[in-house]
Amino acid sequence: MEETTLKKLIFYGRHFSDLLNLCCRIVDTQERRFLAELCRDHPDFSPYCRNKECELLNTCLYGVNEAYRWGGKYIFYCPESFIFIASSVSDENGSLAGGMVLGPIIMGEMDDTVELYQNSDVQENVMSIVNLSTEMVNHIAEILAGVTEGISGVSHSLMGGIAFKQENFLQSLYEKKEIADPALAEVYPIETEKELQSVIRGGDKSGAQRLLNDLLGNIYLLSDFDVDLIKIRIIELLSVLSRAAIDAGAETEEIMWFNAACIREMQKCTAIEELSVWITGAMRRFLSYSFDFSAVKHSDTVYKVIDYIRRNYFRKITLDGIARHVNFSKTYLSRIFKEETGENISSYINKVRIDRAKLLLADQNISLVDVAALTGFEDQSYFTKVFKAITGQSPKKYRESRKR
Repeated sequence: MEETTLKKLIFYGRHFSDLLNLCCRIVDTQERRFLAELCRDHPDFSPYCRNKECELLNTCLYGVNEAYRWGGKYIFYCPESFIFIASSVSDENGSLAGGMVLGPIIMGEMDDTVELYQNSDVQENVMSIVNLSTEMVNHIAEILAGVTEGISGVSHSLMGGIAFKQENFLQSLYEKKEIADPALAEVYPIETEKELQSVIRGGDKSGAQRLLNDLLGNIYLLSDFDVDLIKIRIIELLSVLSRAAIDAGAETEEIMWFNAACIREMQKCTAIEELSVWITGAMRRFLSYSFDFSAVKHSDTVYKVIDYIRRNYFRKITLDGIARHVNFSKTYLSRIFKEETGENISSYINKVRIDRAKLLLADQNISLVDVAALTGFEDQSYFTKVFKAITGQSPKKYRESRKR
């Protein structure tokens, strides 16, 4: 990261830290290290955390990478369930250079979080964490993204960054088309493809990007810039990258799901420029799987599911809807949720609904039919069955016992 950029990040980071009483960390994604930790207290984060899988550097790297993917800002959960706000910083070419991360934060009701730490040796420290509303967290994320975009001098839009690089890339391809040796243009560079697989497995992102650009150039030349032919060759390349990403540690189901989504999206591209922008974005996503963010990614996804269920328990919730919300396939999402929580998603939904039903049953003026409806159960008899299975009592008996 350039020294001028770092100085600006530190300058504004101190303001964020002092104004919000939050720790602001500046991370370099190329060197994979913290450049500054602007914190009043506990910069190592350990006083708050009980989770052995919670590696703070990986947590921040994950947040910054996701912020770069999603337009400059990203709000996410760490494995310990605290909120962090990340914003990416780009270099002059639009490539990811690093970013700023604010946190930890407790978002929403403080009592819900404190209850999780009863009789814990970190409970007192947890109670000192800044507690902000969801609305406030979103406001901070927007301001943080505005600051980092101003520092970068490049649009936060990932597609904007891709288009910037792709314009130069396309220009070089057209130049190659005019001067390329026709004999070379007729042979697909299989050795380059094999080398690309090797560097992806080894986690060499810059090497993979260089080789990928060479391969894309050859694909364009071999296809004579015919959009339909390019699509066919890109599908073949996606298969190669998929196997390499899986070998590097990516989840097979997630890769296959993303692969199918990529192909559907690619079919919508009709112009060579549009296709080129899309290709660069898709390839960048595959390269990101060489980073070791799986523990943070899974925890972030699970807590997003939990948050979604808590906010929508009174509505009809489907696995399809949840999967769309977190951008994962249904089977993959179900598996990691079970691994992280020890229960399946439908069981957790019922658990949340019954917890809310208990609160409503304390009000004698609300009928059992209304309690069922207000907690997302379309059928009262099913509500009674689930309630009894979880609590050991029927809703009526539970209400009577509470009344006594």
